[in-house]
Parts: sequence; C-alpha cells; structure tokens
Amino acid sequence: MSRIALLEPPCTDQAGALLARMMPGDAPPIGLFRMFARNLPMAGAMRGWDRYELRSQLTSLDGGRHA
Repeated sequence: MSRIALLEPPCTDQAGALLARMMPGDAPPIGLFRMFARNLPMAGAMRGWDRYELRSQLTSLDGGRHA
C-alpha cells in the first residue's frame, strides 16, 4: 500500500513556522501534521482542528466528557 511521505527536516521556513504553530510548547510535530505540511494551504486550513485536537481537556480521564 502506498503512503504519503512525511515532511522531513530541513523544511522551508514557511513549513517550519506552520509546524511550530501547530504543536504546543517545544514539542516536535506529530507525523499527521508533518503529512499535512506537504500541502501548506491545506495545513493552514487545519489550524482550527489541530488546536481542538491538542486541547488538554481531550486527554482527561472523565469518562469521555469534554469541557
């Protein structure tokens, strides 16, 4: 099965800046976001979704209820 290659460093300044904004703190970008960054307009459009997915409330152990 074919796979989409992940963006590997070194990457363009624009892609690097986008990936840095997608991740909290100094965490390295996850593979999913590195795949998105192969298409910068699509990655930019995903900004709302990545902030939602990386919220700390989503990692709570409250039985699936998220604030």
